[in-house]
Amino acid sequence: MNLFDQQKREAIIARINNLTPEAKGLWGKMNVNQMICHCTDGLRGSLGELDGKTDESNFLSRSLIKFLVLYVMPIPKDVPTSKRVDQMQDGTKPTDFESDRKTLLEFIEKMTSKPNDFAWSSHFKFGAMNRKEWGILSYKHIDHHLKQFGV
Repeated sequence: MNLFDQQKREAIIARINNLTPEAKGLWGKMNVNQMICHCTDGLRGSLGELDGKTDESNFLSRSLIKFLVLYVMPIPKDVPTSKRVDQMQDGTKPTDFESDRKTLLEFIEKMTSKPNDFAWSSHFKFGAMNRKEWGILSYKHIDHHLKQFGV
């Protein structure tokens, strides 16, 4: 599963378009609008567009945990969100549902249209990330949150 795969990306976009402002989370604390902004912040991070680039990685998170998250296991439901992408803390604050959904879709396009030699940003927990790794993580992250809201 990779956001750079056109069929997977189109399926994710269709699911995003099936969200409603009334959607309720099956787990977690975010409302649907906060989730949309949270997913957009993840894409902003891949492009190096997030403020507060504090490196929270360590050898274990850059190696074993990164490998497990990318290639082995689903994203767990109860992992605490970093304050930089937590909409109740330092993450991008929601405005209105349709505007925030449009921004998420724009960032999916922005990310996936980058050339192969684009200088991808490091991940705050997983360290250096290449195009393929960001594509996998971004897909898994958005998929995880769309499941959280039943789409």
